[in-house]
Formats: sequence, structure tokens, C-alpha cells
Amino acid sequence: MKKNIVNLLVKFSKNNNSQSLKIVSLMIGVIFFLIILPCIFILTGLAIDKYFMINVNRNVEIIISIIFTLIGLLFLLLTAIIQWKIGNGTPAPNAPTQKLIISETYKYCRNPIQFGAMLYYLGTGTFFGGFTVGMVSFILGFIFGSLYHKFIEEKELEIRFGSEYIEYRKNTPFLFPKLIWRKAKAADCKQ
Repeated sequence: MKKNIVNLLVKFSKNNNSQSLKIVSLMIGVIFFLIILPCIFILTGLAIDKYFMINVNRNVEIIISIIFTLIGLLFLLLTAIIQWKIGNGTPAPNAPTQKLIISETYKYCRNPIQFGAMLYYLGTGTFFGGFTVGMVSFILGFIFGSLYHKFIEEKELEIRFGSEYIEYRKNTPFLFPKLIWRKAKAADCKQ
């Protein structure tokens, strides 16, 4: 079944997608990933919160929710714009990018959409249900997103982009962005 899904995604990538299809795909993605899925995660978190609760002051929860929701949405928006402009596609599997993107948000991690979504889920879950619900939402976003990316999307990208993607995968973290640290060069260390 996994192979069939990967083959279907590869087939989608060969289509010449119209602007209309890309826009509709984005809108469906927004509805599913920013409304429906967070609601499911929040309901799951509320069920867990009855048995396991992390007590955090409500004012702190509001601050956490605002910060993480905004950072998550910023990552999602920037990455979607990058996919549209540089990759000539969208985050939606039926209208994917036509080029491998390794710059902008993709130079920090291979899955900036998932990273942004997880932060968004943490923020919205915390706002609507408390910190425990936010953490459950974050964890569920991590689990389901990672399973999809590891077992489906990475195989599809390897088929589509070959050695270029394999090299990118070797040098770029899967999910949590690498920080921009300047490596000390031998010349810098000489006194």
C-alpha cells in the first residue's frame, strides 16, 4: 500500500497543475491542517487532560499560545510562499513543487511545514484547552507528520529528485531546525 501511495504522489508531480488547482489545493490544506486536524488533536488532548494535567498559570498559557501560534503560522506561510515561488507548487501532495527546494526555510530543516504546524498545534491547543492539550497536540503533530514524511514523502522525493535529494537529506536535519552557528575555522583559531 505504501508503494502505491508513493507512486500516486510521483504521478501527481508529473502533472502540469494550473493556478486554480494550486489555489484550491492550498485552501483544502488550510481547512484540514489548520482547522480540522487541530480540532481532533484538541479533543484528544482534552480527553487526556482529565487524567494527566500540567498546571500552568492561565496568563502564561495565553502568552505561550500567542507566541507559538504566530511563529507556527509564520513558518507555514513563509514555506508555502517559498514552495509557490521557488518550487512552482504547493504543500499539497496533489500539486507538489516541481523543483527541490533547499534554500530559505528548507536550509534549516527538511520539513518546515510540519515544524510550523507543530508549533501552531502547540499554540492553539494551549489556547483552547491548556498547556497539557497544547503538548498533546504538538506530540500528535510530531507523530503523524513524521510517519508520513519518513515512510511516504521521503521515498517520493528520492524517486523524483534522486541523488540531489539524497545529498540534501544527509546534510539537513529532518524536523527541528539547525541553528545558524558559525563553525570556527582553523585560521580563526590561530593567535
